[in-house]
Amino acid sequence: MGRLYESLPDSFLKKVLSGEDSELVENLLSLKNQYEKETDKERKAIFRDRFANAVWNLYYAIGQKMSPNMAKEKRLFIRYGILDLRYLQPEDQKMILSQPFEEHDPDNSVFYVDEWLIEILSGNIKPSMTDERPKTSSEKKDDALRAKYERMSGALDAERNVYMAALERRRILEENLQSLVAQITQHTTEPLLNLPDTYTESQQKNLDELLDLVRDLKKVDKELTVTKNSYDKHYEEFEKVQQELNMESAEKITYSVDKHTAENELNAIRQMIKMTVGRQGNHFPVLSSSFLPRETRDFNFKMRVLERLRQVEELDFTIFQRTFRQHTNRVPPYVILVPGYGTYGMCWEPYDRYNKATSKGRVAVPVFAKNPMFSIVMAMGDFRWQVAKELAGYHWMDEGLSGKYYEYISSNKIKGDIKLHFINDYILWMTKECEGIQKLADNDVRFIFWRYVPFPDKLKEELSKRGYYYDKLYKNEMSYRMSQGK
Repeated sequence: MGRLYESLPDSFLKKVLSGEDSELVENLLSLKNQYEKETDKERKAIFRDRFANAVWNLYYAIGQKMSPNMAKEKRLFIRYGILDLRYLQPEDQKMILSQPFEEHDPDNSVFYVDEWLIEILSGNIKPSMTDERPKTSSEKKDDALRAKYERMSGALDAERNVYMAALERRRILEENLQSLVAQITQHTTEPLLNLPDTYTESQQKNLDELLDLVRDLKKVDKELTVTKNSYDKHYEEFEKVQQELNMESAEKITYSVDKHTAENELNAIRQMIKMTVGRQGNHFPVLSSSFLPRETRDFNFKMRVLERLRQVEELDFTIFQRTFRQHTNRVPPYVILVPGYGTYGMCWEPYDRYNKATSKGRVAVPVFAKNPMFSIVMAMGDFRWQVAKELAGYHWMDEGLSGKYYEYISSNKIKGDIKLHFINDYILWMTKECEGIQKLADNDVRFIFWRYVPFPDKLKEELSKRGYYYDKLYKNEMSYRMSQGK
């Protein structure tokens, strides 16, 4: 290693830089010293930009080698942007370093960047979509096969879920059947004949119910048969594709990783960080107390993000629901917690375009946001819009949530980016309207959200007591449900 590195005391910074390219390290330390010592405002800004570029070069160098066994200091650099602890005040050091290094996520969906890179480089998660280098014909063929494999795998997963849901309905019907049969076959004794009596009125009704149950069981069995046959047919095709890819097992999809994978993923991560910061934000990549927002100390660390996502899903309970063949699955997106001083949450990808049924989307949320809950609600609004729009495909301006919202925007001649309008309205819906504070522009958009981004029934009932229009929406919905026999 070089002179500047060797002169460093044993410290967090030295452990981050340990084993890295000597030229890269020496350049970074030289620019770091110039940035710290410079007093002229204009020159300091120049050195700051050069230092920031050197830090990004280090970020790429470490990120491309990410593994579970990498030194904790290097992983914390990738995770939070911590380069030198001297940039952090003691209370900030304590707050950040006291966070659990390993945390359990029941959905396996929320990741710090270092954790995310480990999953990507191990082939467990498909790399994010980026503008990649031109591919050879062999690579294109392999990608096409893998896309077909993922699409068929997703369809098989969805059909399996449909089958399991039908099995559960059959189990409930069979339990009801057994209960009815037990009631029907339990006879009292006729006193004069001293023999089993005739069916009671209650048992006669049970016989009628028995006929209805048998019809329902036949209907469920037909659904099971259709799903099973479809699964068998698709599985044969799936195995052929699997053999072409030389995959030994269908238990778990793994993705090919080459020398470009990490760089492409880091490019995507860097773009996510830029988008969460925004054009006018602070893009300095090193974590420093002087730049940390002071509006809160309750940042978007993993366990808090899990809790905040739970709060969002409690209000918008259909946000992670995706329907395939009339069966609905819960498919939460991957949430990548990116370092930096971001303000905004954003959706990078609503789902894998090759697997609409069960694939996870991916969203980015800044760790050190000045309003952490706002960034998460914003990310979920972006996610909701993109999923609705992509699922509708060519008909996004005519169907479902995106179609109704587009009609509202067009008929009211509202200018600007329709997605941004939706996200802003979603934030109002989730933070104000849920409390009965009417902040949306008018009742037309309120109706759209009531219908397509519904609150739970209990909250709807509470809101009906807090405003005329909420009451009208609630009563109209209840009347409609009664007319449909729901």
